[in-house]
Amino acid sequence: MSSQPNQSLIDGIRCLQYLVSSGRAIGCRELARLMGINTTRVNRLLMTMASIGLTMQDDHRRYLPGPGIHALAAQAIRGSALFSQALPLLESYAPKDIVVAMGVLWEDQVIYIYHSEPGSQMSQALAGFHMLPAWQSVIGMSLLAAESDEELQKRFVDEQWRQLAPHIAQQREFGRVVWHHDDGEVSMAKPLGAHSAALAFAGMWQADDAAIDERLSELHTLARRLTQKP
Repeated sequence: MSSQPNQSLIDGIRCLQYLVSSGRAIGCRELARLMGINTTRVNRLLMTMASIGLTMQDDHRRYLPGPGIHALAAQAIRGSALFSQALPLLESYAPKDIVVAMGVLWEDQVIYIYHSEPGSQMSQALAGFHMLPAWQSVIGMSLLAAESDEELQKRFVDEQWRQLAPHIAQQREFGRVVWHHDDGEVSMAKPLGAHSAALAFAGMWQADDAAIDERLSELHTLARRLTQKP
């Protein structure tokens, strides 16, 4: 039996992930460009998934997630130990006066599986918050630090690497990232160990060193709660 990965299965899963993450109807050509593969192959994959209800077409023959995606999503949520353990803890213990987020890294994009904002009555958990390029996300910076500089520099252009490099160095030295944005916002993130996810605080403005230290303490405490075995 071959031990080589099944490329058709890989492409199919990637295709579905890109389609769902786009948040809109999307054509085969655009999807193929995003994925970096042949348009004909993408069309065949989408048609195959349409046959089992995972995709569907609108009146302009663009593709959307199909009804089967809801069953898949429910099964995935149920199977996610991270989400099932973290959600009640985040709802109970996350600070309410700043942005709190939890995300995972996928193909140099951060997928948010939890995101709450000050004053919001409900978190946007697993829905309603788009993915973000890893080099523009404090969560992405924190998680990318696990990879070598050599590998990262192959994937990011010079401008992106200049933004990433000092924060990746922070993560490796201190086990967390603190990002001072040009507009005065401060955000911070810390990986959640074996889950390949990270917890972040953001939306802190013109914070002084004492305030940052206090928030870092909160971040570490909450991260420990999320990674403790139930």
